[in-house]
Amino acid sequence: LLITIDTLRADRLACYGGKSGAGLGLCEIFRTGARFRWAFSTAPATAPSLASILTSQYPRDHGVNQFLDTRLADSAVSVAELLAAADYETAAFVANPVIQKPRNLQQGFDVYDDRMTRHELNRPGMIEREAAEVTDQALAWIRAADAPWFVWIHYQDPHGPYQSPDAVDVRDAAGAERLVVLDDMSGLGGIPAYQQIAGIASLESYEWRYAQEIRYVDKQITRLVGEVDRTGSPPSIVLTADHGEAFGEDDFYLAHGHSVALEQIRVPLLWRPASRETLQVVSDREVQHTASTLDVAPTLLAEAGVEAPAGFLGRPLLEVAIGAESVRNRTLFAEHRLRIAAIREAHYFGRDRQPFAEPIPDLVTGGILPPLPPRNAQLLTSGRWSDYASTHEQRDELERDVADFLAIARRQRDESDPSSTTSEIDPLTREALKALGYLR
Repeated sequence: LLITIDTLRADRLACYGGKSGAGLGLCEIFRTGARFRWAFSTAPATAPSLASILTSQYPRDHGVNQFLDTRLADSAVSVAELLAAADYETAAFVANPVIQKPRNLQQGFDVYDDRMTRHELNRPGMIEREAAEVTDQALAWIRAADAPWFVWIHYQDPHGPYQSPDAVDVRDAAGAERLVVLDDMSGLGGIPAYQQIAGIASLESYEWRYAQEIRYVDKQITRLVGEVDRTGSPPSIVLTADHGEAFGEDDFYLAHGHSVALEQIRVPLLWRPASRETLQVVSDREVQHTASTLDVAPTLLAEAGVEAPAGFLGRPLLEVAIGAESVRNRTLFAEHRLRIAAIREAHYFGRDRQPFAEPIPDLVTGGILPPLPPRNAQLLTSGRWSDYASTHEQRDELERDVADFLAIARRQRDESDPSSTTSEIDPLTREALKALGYLR
């Protein structure tokens, strides 16, 4: 069982140092498994990040980016295809419209349920699906499936606007600083237009609404796993997120997708193995070694006894948990179309792909993207990170790793698979998403 959650910052969960009770149900589910303190997505946006989870490749390799006219190439190999070839029944239930079938993430799934039923508050052209409905559909399929099976569920909550069905009303505190509502979707210096909720304008109020979204999806995940465990042998479960969310970092509010800063790419990563022997090794373990969402697909294959192809770049999470030689001192990367980050154990380095001096238009949000200086940070044992600095003892090594990574990216761009672009989106959806910034 693979569970991915949209826009979930790790540090907002209780088991990652967040407020008591936040995500308590899902944290408890994985108490008998492993919690990876420092895990990173490959991109700060949904489609490229999820494509990486399924294929164990970076966006430079699989070709999916923030724009909706990119799709997973037919030549890509997904974990679902490999499990289907091993006689698993496979299904996916997704709640975000940017990963509907034209993106081609459905490769290998017998069922790819991408029905959207709820119009977003401020963008009626953006249709999503609530967590309770996704859970109901997934459970119905699992009850009817024959073992072995593989199910991927992608929850849209807590992606904004922060409006969970059971939300408790909140008002700005007296004297609270009020953010301006922007005309664009960027979040630079204020509230993105699509995030606006009538009656509130303070950061504290929006963070409260975000926490309510986490509580809502936590209830659904707790229900999902509880019922699945009762249908037979408890399955292996991996839970992670596609990316984080900014709450004032770099002067961006209630936003994601603009950089590879740590609040954008650090995600929760929790694993409950199915095998009793592996459980004994990882149970109640907080893993210090850095992990990537590239490690998800190799983990699922290892538990199924299926060999991972040579093109998979991640390693099974058991190797990460025990600090195997294969994961020590490896460099992990995160990509944005204008930014790049490298992480090696407790060291982070990020910079613009190519230096630019003045803000440039952001084709996705309608706002601007300011330049960011090269910067380093230390990942602390407390689960926090140090302030960004301009120098670090490992910067030169990480800079060389970044240069090598970008050289490969340039070569692969020149040799790109023509099947990695799509025109299959129906005309009405295409126009709606173009207006929202997902099409160039």
